[in-house]
Amino acid sequence: MDHLYFRPKQRSEWGKSFQQYFPQQAAAAITQADRWCENRPMIWKGIEINLGQPINWLYNPTGDKEFTWGINRFKHLRSLGTAYACTGDEKYAAKALEHILGWIDTQPCPRDVPAVELTYFQRPGPWRLLETGLRLRQWIYAYHFFDESDSWNGEAKERFLQSVKEHAWFLSTYKASIEINHSIMHMIGLLGAGLTFVTWEESAQWRSIAMKRLEECIRVQVLPDGVHSELTPHYHMVSLELFVDCAVMAKKRGLAFSGEYERIVAGMTRFASLMIRQDGSMAPFADSFANQPPDLNAAALYYDRPGLLLEDQLYEQFWTVGPEAIDRLLAAAAKSPAAASQSDSTASIAEVPGAHAQEQLPFAFPAAGYYGLGDTEQQLIFDAAALGGPHGHADALSFEWCAYGEALFVDPGTYTYMENPWRRYFKSTSAHNTVLVDGQDQTPYLRTQRWGLPEAAVSLIAWEPNQQMICAEHDGYASRGVTHRRALWFLDSGEWVIYDRLTSAGEHTYQHRLHTRLLEWETQKRVAGSAVAANQTGSNDEPACYYAKGSGLFNGVEAASTSPLTCELLVFGPPELEFDVEDSWESVHQMKMQPLKVLQGLLTTENDGAWFITVMKPSLGTEQMQTSEWSVSIGEHGRPVLSLNRDGHLTVFAMPE
Repeated sequence: MDHLYFRPKQRSEWGKSFQQYFPQQAAAAITQADRWCENRPMIWKGIEINLGQPINWLYNPTGDKEFTWGINRFKHLRSLGTAYACTGDEKYAAKALEHILGWIDTQPCPRDVPAVELTYFQRPGPWRLLETGLRLRQWIYAYHFFDESDSWNGEAKERFLQSVKEHAWFLSTYKASIEINHSIMHMIGLLGAGLTFVTWEESAQWRSIAMKRLEECIRVQVLPDGVHSELTPHYHMVSLELFVDCAVMAKKRGLAFSGEYERIVAGMTRFASLMIRQDGSMAPFADSFANQPPDLNAAALYYDRPGLLLEDQLYEQFWTVGPEAIDRLLAAAAKSPAAASQSDSTASIAEVPGAHAQEQLPFAFPAAGYYGLGDTEQQLIFDAAALGGPHGHADALSFEWCAYGEALFVDPGTYTYMENPWRRYFKSTSAHNTVLVDGQDQTPYLRTQRWGLPEAAVSLIAWEPNQQMICAEHDGYASRGVTHRRALWFLDSGEWVIYDRLTSAGEHTYQHRLHTRLLEWETQKRVAGSAVAANQTGSNDEPACYYAKGSGLFNGVEAASTSPLTCELLVFGPPELEFDVEDSWESVHQMKMQPLKVLQGLLTTENDGAWFITVMKPSLGTEQMQTSEWSVSIGEHGRPVLSLNRDGHLTVFAMPE
């Protein structure tokens, strides 16, 4: 009875299936496991680090406390376990036990420490509640991988099981706040212990505590529209996978969470599916990384929805659900999309999509503040969200834009959590697709996980999905006497209009910044659709207009000059507007950067207020924007109005009030 995922006699069979389904991942796991067996240095963010023999679990030459936390989560046991299941080589079981017993010998459970210290979410060392929960989760998987091996028996096995009990005691005794996703990770370890070792007298209490707190977590942490309250796609995905895994574990023992829990998980799945870019990566708003796939496989398996499947990451779910579930989902995915969408599913999954995000545009998550516009060819995700806490970025009214399967205007990602100038830059307003005022962030930056006050607040002004229009404003510059309002339209003809108005008094400097993967740009100042010669400036009172055309999409290595994808822009502003193209960076992978270009409209004015109007259009061919169709005039109360005169039909774009 004390096996939740698979029994020892199934181990070899599952190992063969894993190799059949995922040969590359099996080979990689064996290679990694061999490194551990040979006591070779571990690789951390591209750096070789020798932990010693026996391992010193507190050794940290990096200066980054995330390193100590990371190695004490024991995630490397998964590669040792996979290698053992695939090969049956006892050396992998022996090495895993060596690591676990060495850790038990050197990292005693703290007992005479004040609870307030033990529950501090940034507590250093291996017994932070987060590491305790995640380590216990990995040890339970290790138990399934190695139980009844030659190494795991007698006194050694008893010491391991006693430490499992100690971990569960710690997690059930010291309870931290349920307002952040750490608490989910605390409880997934406790729930796993309670559901695996069902013959232990303590297990019923562990299950009860864990399931009750997980119900509280999901109600407190998730907004009414299904978005995790940290407003960060990466942590939303992590939380979703954890909530689903907990439901999967409970189901294996004939238990179930409440209907409310199931409804919220379904809503979370919907949001997660809509944060997928056209290129299959994740929109990396706030502390997220575009290289971390939007792993919806746990939900795809739970709901039997192949439309959510990401096959490249499916191996991560194998040891939780087993080969039969994997085979069933892959078989359903091989059917036509129409047939796949008819798969049997849990009743509460009515809101969960079975298709890609661009087929469900426009969309709105009003409680969170994320909105989507576009069609099957273009996709724009607009950030009208609040800061979202420590993982937030100063990016109010920013956006991500994809066209024809490529991410064109992007969020920069995260790069690092360590406190340094790069951490500050990647969280800054300057690094995002919005307007920077007087060189200051919308919310004051204090340090890597802390923002100052006042915190920028965003208000929705208008949302008209049938017209594909949204308008919002933020007050992050209220202390400087500035309010930023942005309206955005998507036209049936494929163009985008972005209208920024900055209401203010006195002199200010405004930087309208757009970050793009197109690295080759031609720019030209224009008046009434015509080019302006280098020695001309145009009228002193008519709006300025700049034309820009970009190509050379960066493909991760170099600018792909052969790509047919181009983008044209018209940028209008007051007469004193300047326009240039700068270098910048995005971080797709942690601690790695790749180039971007920034299209910047620069304006310093003593007048009251400022404005920018941008027209964007992508193209895969030789078709060009008809710039003469677009013009800006100054309307009532001195407010700019954009006009499109096409085929005898006049369309006017004014800022919603």
